[in-house]
Amino acid sequence: MIEINGRQYPLWSQFVERKDEWIGGILEEIRDSSPMMFDVGSNPMTEITDITLLPNGSESAMFNVEGELFSCGGDVSCVGIVGGEKGWITLSGYGGHTWRIKQKKPCNT
Repeated sequence: MIEINGRQYPLWSQFVERKDEWIGGILEEIRDSSPMMFDVGSNPMTEITDITLLPNGSESAMFNVEGELFSCGGDVSCVGIVGGEKGWITLSGYGGHTWRIKQKKPCNT
């Protein structure tokens, strides 16, 4: 479990510790979220390239899902899991910014 600024973050640590299951998956910014954080044009999806949990000031942490074209994340005090369709995890952050992630497809070997 990751500890930052003397605090442990069990939920967000899981994503970072298992990021290999997510890298290569999909990050999608939800079009009806307010506000849209990036001008993603006609394609609000990108491939996940990394997942991080880093210090955010001296008392908090920042959870971030990095994508090839854009990234989504926020301070752990503002980001939460709000549901999801089958195969997806939907998150919401500051001001109602909503986005979702999907794991990469497993290899069939």
